[in-house]
Amino acid sequence: MELDAGDLLQRVAERVPAGLRSNVVVIGSIASAWAFRDVSGTHAVATKDIDLLLRPAVDAVTTAEMLGRELLDEGWLPRYPNGIQPGVAETPDAQLPALRLSPPGEPEGWFVELLAAPLRSQTTRKHWQRFHTELGDFGLPSFRYMPVAVEGSENTDFGLRVARPSNMALAHLLEHADPDRTPISNLPGTPSRFVKDVGRTISLWWLAREQSPIAGDRWLAEWRETLAELYPDRKDEMKAAARAGLSSVTDHLRETHGIALNGGLAAHGTTLEAFRRTHASLTDLFETL
Repeated sequence: MELDAGDLLQRVAERVPAGLRSNVVVIGSIASAWAFRDVSGTHAVATKDIDLLLRPAVDAVTTAEMLGRELLDEGWLPRYPNGIQPGVAETPDAQLPALRLSPPGEPEGWFVELLAAPLRSQTTRKHWQRFHTELGDFGLPSFRYMPVAVEGSENTDFGLRVARPSNMALAHLLEHADPDRTPISNLPGTPSRFVKDVGRTISLWWLAREQSPIAGDRWLAEWRETLAELYPDRKDEMKAAARAGLSSVTDHLRETHGIALNGGLAAHGTTLEAFRRTHASLTDLFETL
């Protein structure tokens, strides 16, 4: 079942208390579908999870507890993938489940998942923070390059901010300058995490070029603004890291393409050769960054 991105954003916004909306940025597949809603076949998504990133980092735990309480009080239902139940005081932070909640009346439909912006001191790929609910303890995961993904996020008429595709793409590349080879068990062939994530970047670039002939100029401008804002003294280092992340899939494009056809490019039937050209085009674009 496909879900309309605009409809989902509106429904989520209606459930997030007005006082917390400025602390929430929507990222991931729903953000991509919203950004490319004018590209044929892209306004709807098959994914059911809506990633809500909570910021600023110093308030993320408090925001998670407040938002979790509000949604649970409204009858939202928790989801426990792999049967991992809420923790107790003795449960290590890294073994706590993320909080995933389905709206009342739609237990088999879409759900939200809470994530946190990382502290500037975070250097590990992923970090967990504990927060409390009436059901028990949950973990709030943060990924080190999420500030890149949400920098310059754009407001919507629904009152929620949505991440820009260019910045989500850049965050994936920075994350995999040192490729994460953790296998993804729920995908055929258990591909490494970097194969899927860098493939998402190539898919986003393919969609951006479908949407606009000046996509390259826009992405370059947004990347430059982001790097200047977040890494003013490390711009060259970050550019090199992003290029390394993109080159990490050069020998895995067939596998990456197969995953993309079941994800962001599912509606488009993009050929492997077209996917290779998109990868090459994005590589060329980085030469001008």
